[in-house]
Amino acid sequence: MVSSIDLSTRLTATKLALKAIREQEDNSSATSSSSPRTALLASYGVDTSSSSSTNTRLTQLLAQYGQTSDDDTQTDDTNTVSSGDITQADFMKELKETLEELSKDADKSGQAKAMLEALAKGTLTVSDPAEGVQIKAWDVEADKKTTSKPASEIATTGWSDFLKDHLKRDGSAYTKSAGGAYVDRVSGDNAFFGSVGSRYYYLTWPQAKDGTLTV
Repeated sequence: MVSSIDLSTRLTATKLALKAIREQEDNSSATSSSSPRTALLASYGVDTSSSSSTNTRLTQLLAQYGQTSDDDTQTDDTNTVSSGDITQADFMKELKETLEELSKDADKSGQAKAMLEALAKGTLTVSDPAEGVQIKAWDVEADKKTTSKPASEIATTGWSDFLKDHLKRDGSAYTKSAGGAYVDRVSGDNAFFGSVGSRYYYLTWPQAKDGTLTV
């Protein structure tokens, strides 16, 4: 299992790499597989061994959430900062605060509200493949006596491999539910990849049986 210090260091390094990529792409265009963009992504665990559209989309997804995490870190100074341990009530408190803040974003409010509803029902699952753990989230405001719950073990892996294994695709396009969420290939549930505090997590919750689309 990866230590909290190692994980924090890895995420910080990833953010710095993504920032460097953006800065270098502002000044020059990538022209070959040996470009700064390719080299930096490869050095931080993102698979750049092929030029497939699947790898391109995954890189874009990781970069997108790297930017989102940067923005959240800079602006979200008033919320509780948790330990990052998904078995603890302080993490669940920060998770709910994050989803409530996300519900104010017009582009993500639908997913955020669906996740808050799943949280209240006990059907929101939080996965942390970097630590090899998974847990059913709970609402700490509704269950104030519970300070921690045991997590289930899952395979410990990097985010690049985890997302490749879990995000459902139709060819090179990622599948999305009617509500706009990604779809977990293993369970068929809605899926969301984002940050709580300074760390990344993968959230899943049941989706309505009203079809999916690809993007």
